[in-house]
Amino acid sequence: MKDMKTKSLLLLLTLAVAVLYSCSPAPKTNKCIAPLPAGTSVDNLTDCTIPVAFTTDEFDWMGGNLTLTVYNEDLYDAVEVSLMQVGDTLIYRQEPIVITSLKEDDRGILEVNGGLEEGGCWLVGYEGGTYRSMEWDDHSAYTELGKAQVALAEDFRIIDCGLNPEDPSDTISTGQKLYLENLPDGRKDFFSLNTRVTIENGMITEINRKWIP
Repeated sequence: MKDMKTKSLLLLLTLAVAVLYSCSPAPKTNKCIAPLPAGTSVDNLTDCTIPVAFTTDEFDWMGGNLTLTVYNEDLYDAVEVSLMQVGDTLIYRQEPIVITSLKEDDRGILEVNGGLEEGGCWLVGYEGGTYRSMEWDDHSAYTELGKAQVALAEDFRIIDCGLNPEDPSDTISTGQKLYLENLPDGRKDFFSLNTRVTIENGMITEINRKWIP
């Protein structure tokens, strides 16, 4: 009889421990929030508009192509951003940031670890259910994908901004080589922050450079 009571007591204790364990909150698992994968590949640039960088020296006019460096704008899934918590890790500028603070300011900008002023970063709502990392002067952060050599369409055009924000853009549909060669030295470099190349059927049809601060 005593053995039966002991067994019953042990069973009750076991059940009690199981109930307590099942009711305890699960341990928190910290997440890693990384930029969304690039929608393009440097090995398969067929139909897209992409951020790029190049210099005028990288045009091969005899071969009819341009060697450019392809970039991807760093965008984050809006749902993942909304669920971010202190202790999670954010991949920013290709480096991990352990999140110690999160705060949305009155402009709707999410300040991670105090924002850029305090060594953190800013995230701001963007199109298509995404957030983008916002740098100084409202620029985005970009990740380099690699270099590619892309053919120039015979009728490709250049849309180029002026020196000042109020200057109208020039559209160059003929004499592109001469136009680029005559640019002043400070304008011969094109950067991912403000240069977009449109590729159709594997050929560059437009180079568009916009004015930025």
